[in-house]
Order: sequence, then structure tokens, then C-alpha cells
Amino acid sequence: MQMALRPTNNANMGDIIYKDLSFKLNGILFAVQNKLGTKFQEKHYSKALCSYLDAENIPYATEVPLQIEMNGIIIGKFRADLIIDNKILVELKVTDRLTIDHKMQILRYLEALNLKLGLLINFRIRPLQIWRIPN
Repeated sequence: MQMALRPTNNANMGDIIYKDLSFKLNGILFAVQNKLGTKFQEKHYSKALCSYLDAENIPYATEVPLQIEMNGIIIGKFRADLIIDNKILVELKVTDRLTIDHKMQILRYLEALNLKLGLLINFRIRPLQIWRIPN
């Protein structure tokens, strides 16, 4: 008996945010981990990722500064790892496990940057751990 594969959520495939760019990024991210493995620091994965993005002519910005304001007062300053094509925030991690704190970090950055999608990437785990976090 064959089982039909179904999405794990109720989202229609057409509803995926930045579907084509996300698909291409996933391939690049897996290629980076396949080349480097799981033992390097975030900065090494970032440089490798940027080299792949350059080769694919995908625009990006690194170490993007952002600040959190309340009532006209700056209450926090941060740096986002990468923003791809002014659309997708990418935060790189090298940790034993991703946590809710990592997810909350992405949500704060997405809100501050007014972006629709964040990817939280953990290069320490095989297979590569990718959390898609919509805003």
C-alpha cells in the first residue's frame, strides 16, 4: 500500500514566502555544510555562504546594523548576519541545538527590519538544521 505524502502544515505550496529564492538558498546552505562539515565557526560559514551567493549572482548584505526604538529612544542595537536580496533574513548558528531564544532573536530582527521571512540555520547539526520563521 502506498501512502500519499502530505505537508506537515496546512500551508499550500503556493503560499510559501519567496519560494524560488528559498529553494535556491536551501541548496546553497546544504552545499556549504557538505563542503565544510560541522566543526567551523559562524564566520567561516558566513564567508563560504557569501562565496556561493556571489557565484549565483544573488544580492546580499552582511552584518546589517539595526536598532530598536521606543518613543523615539534607541533601546537596542544589533547586527543581522545576512539579508538576501532585501527579502530574507539569514541568521547563522553553530550550536548543539536551536532554542526558542534563537527564534525570538529572529522575530525581533524581522520586525525591526520589516521583513517577511527569516531563516535560522544551524551548521553544527547534520543534516543541516533550517528553521523558516515568517513574520
